[in-house]
Amino acid sequence: MKRKHHGILSMVLILLALTATVLYAIKVSHKMAAEIRISRIKPFPSIPVPDPATIKEINGLEERMIGLAHPRISNIYPVNLSLFGYQPMKRPKKVEKGREIILPTHMDYSLTLAFSSGKKRFCVIDGAFYPEGFSLPDGGKIVRIETNRVLVSKHRLKEWIPVREKIREVKKEKRGREKR
Repeated sequence: MKRKHHGILSMVLILLALTATVLYAIKVSHKMAAEIRISRIKPFPSIPVPDPATIKEINGLEERMIGLAHPRISNIYPVNLSLFGYQPMKRPKKVEKGREIILPTHMDYSLTLAFSSGKKRFCVIDGAFYPEGFSLPDGGKIVRIETNRVLVSKHRLKEWIPVREKIREVKKEKRGREKR
């Protein structure tokens, strides 16, 4: 065979190989298409829409959701175990060698108001009005007053007392429902 016919022969061989490849791909795709089945799409379930009162309640909860998910440290109160019958152990006030034991004091104060503005700082503890630096009847002393907490010192122990939040209108609504 002459050298000039080599190019034509190679073109014919390439075309035959491409034709065989295309025919094989078409045969396989028809075979796979017969096996593939498309299932029906299921309809979405019907979900009832909540009534307007429920939507209003949900919107009210959305406003408080951040506070519920990430509470401020000042809103966390210590656990009161006396509800479960726990009573702290009483220890003697004097040791055999004559030294006094200073027991940890309980600071069960109810802080309802704290006012801090410039030089004037006042608070209401257990229903009584006190300025900063004043001594409480049980021996505690008001060291510092901030807008949402008060630092009380008692027997060398200092503790921040947070402002108690008022009971919201939720209880008023419950009372109104009970009267009906």
